[in-house]
Amino acid sequence: MSADIIREWNFWLASIITGACMAFLYDIFRLFRRLIRHGRFAVDLEDILYWAVCFGISFALLYYGNNGVIRFAAVLGAAVGMLIYVATLGRFFVRFSYAVIDKTIGSFLRLLKKILRRLKKLFRPVKNAIVKMHDKKILFYQKCRLTGKTFRHNIIMCRGKKTQKRKGETNHGKAKKEKGKKKKNAGVPPHQK
Repeated sequence: MSADIIREWNFWLASIITGACMAFLYDIFRLFRRLIRHGRFAVDLEDILYWAVCFGISFALLYYGNNGVIRFAAVLGAAVGMLIYVATLGRFFVRFSYAVIDKTIGSFLRLLKKILRRLKKLFRPVKNAIVKMHDKKILFYQKCRLTGKTFRHNIIMCRGKKTQKRKGETNHGKAKKEKGKKKKNAGVPPHQK
């Protein structure tokens, strides 16, 4: 065989391996999505990241393997590699990995969650007592603050001959004025008033 044919076969095998690696990388993302649930925005961000990495791998393959020329053999090799991976290892990888992680790390996390829930239940009376003490302390300070306030009223006392209705004049002041008038007119008969 000539060196060119061997180089072409090596390039085609590299493209098959690249396709299988791309499919494996996507399965890693799928496994991550199964383990940690997240929203649509995060999934879209992960897809953009995945395609950027795939573009970089494909570019490196074409640049170093074929001097940057895009050939059908490279695209076909990547597609064949993806199909081989999906038909063999890819069928079981995500399910098996998820089951293993769920049995090991997942069971540990569930046990930890159960312990924390029981501890929370155990310490609930202590927490309630602390909250009540804190509320009483706040209430005590509020009462102290309320009793410490002083209110000042401005009362204008009317003294003098002319009495006018002034702001702050009380009914008691009006009653005194009327008594004073009655004393002056005490000796005068009613028809002369």
